[in-house]
Amino acid sequence: MDNTIVISIAFGVLSATSIGIADLITIGLARKIGLISTGLWEKLLAVLIVTPYFLLNGSGFEIVFKYWDILILLAFINLLSYLFLIRSLQIGPVSVIAPLTTLFSVVSLALAYLFLDERLTFSQVTVISVALIGAVITVFKPGKINLASSNLGIGIVLGFFATLIIGAQFFVQGAISKEVGWFLGVYFPMMFSIFGFVPISFYKGEIPWQKLNIKIIGLLLMTSSMKIGAFFLFSRGAELGSIGIVSVAHTTYPVIPIFAGVLLFKERLSYSQVLGIVLLLSSLAILSVV
Repeated sequence: MDNTIVISIAFGVLSATSIGIADLITIGLARKIGLISTGLWEKLLAVLIVTPYFLLNGSGFEIVFKYWDILILLAFINLLSYLFLIRSLQIGPVSVIAPLTTLFSVVSLALAYLFLDERLTFSQVTVISVALIGAVITVFKPGKINLASSNLGIGIVLGFFATLIIGAQFFVQGAISKEVGWFLGVYFPMMFSIFGFVPISFYKGEIPWQKLNIKIIGLLLMTSSMKIGAFFLFSRGAELGSIGIVSVAHTTYPVIPIFAGVLLFKERLSYSQVLGIVLLLSSLAILSVV
């Protein structure tokens, strides 16, 4: 058993679980205060929550000066992936976009191979392929695709670019974490991305401080903590293990809202969802020992 693979899978699954639960709450918040405002507040509060840790654990400003270009690039990619994903889901059918974006880990794997020489054995490639097929099957709903929709093509194109950008984001996040550690590689890009969200929020007419109340602030604090925690988990997994494997493990993300639907809303799993979940989870279990 390769401990590096086990660590990568464990951190990837934990990261996916944290962000999956947080996104369930984010969906409700976005309906109340707007998508962009929700994203802005989550990032702003996340930075405020962890800033004391940054101040108490020594200076990281020399890291910023050394890697400022990569950190700003990551912040830009972070913002871009959010906008492309949201827009693709707004325009295109979720039944197509969701399965497409689960393939982001293919991009991360390819970039890790090309730039970091992260190599996989044939058996690992085979198991990962089955896991990705499982992830796609889990969220794919062919009966809900409207082939006559005029927005289908645009939605797929945006979803394709969202997949590429998300894959690049996870790769750069993992790569910079190997250089500067799990904390700074998340902290500074998230801080920098706030400067992109502010003008977009006002452009969209979403005044950030409108519609806030104690309940919404409390929920924003919860989702902010869980999401930055998810990024820390991913970065730590990438720092200690393999960026590609952590990314693959992160594709368990769709399982969380599906289970939530079963537990909270008594929804029934389709046969394809059961098959997809079994393929995904069993493949990750096998991957930890091959």
